[in-house]
Amino acid sequence: MKVNTRNRKKAIRGFKQMYGRQEIIDRMYQIMAEGKHGLDAVMLEIGKTVAETIMYIEREEVSGQDYHPVSSTMYKWASQGGSIYLGDQKVKVMHPRLRSTKGEISLTSYEKLKGRGAFSEELLHRILTGVSAQKYYQTVIQSAQAFGVSPGSVSRHIVEVTAQKLKAFKDRRLDGIQLVAGFLDTVHRGGSAFIVGLGIDIQGIKHVLGFWEGASEDH
Repeated sequence: MKVNTRNRKKAIRGFKQMYGRQEIIDRMYQIMAEGKHGLDAVMLEIGKTVAETIMYIEREEVSGQDYHPVSSTMYKWASQGGSIYLGDQKVKVMHPRLRSTKGEISLTSYEKLKGRGAFSEELLHRILTGVSAQKYYQTVIQSAQAFGVSPGSVSRHIVEVTAQKLKAFKDRRLDGIQLVAGFLDTVHRGGSAFIVGLGIDIQGIKHVLGFWEGASEDH
């Protein structure tokens, strides 16, 4: 605790020497104003994880599980880099491949995700709401259903792995970050208010520390 306190005091003195009090205030205000951008980055990372899961679920639905393949002429073939749209933003993903003796088998979900609007802002909002409420498993299943995957055909082990990834992302340890300032701000998205915890470390790098859904800023 004493070491952390000394580091914070040292960092604050350094900021004052470099910038002066007024400029520090201006910089801190800028950090708060950029809270939404931080939440957007987190939201895209979570959306990317869910999108990749949907593609893996479809591949397993088409080809069957490893120990019970649908056909001896069809087989899973690693993954490959590509890009999809999450809302209006294009992001890079690793999409699973499926092959047969006749060549590549295209995944319907990947073809849909490459087009604008398939993974909508509304779906991104629902995912963020589910993760903030720690409903990881249900969030993944409902997202897969949005792409026509029935609950009965959802690969449980894939969903469980993704649910654990989302939980680890939401509950990740922060003790390796040396913060000198922290902010709470409200970001309105998709008709909901999300309370965002934003921190700045001794290098001036911003970190989204957490987010929670509330009916209003007071709540």
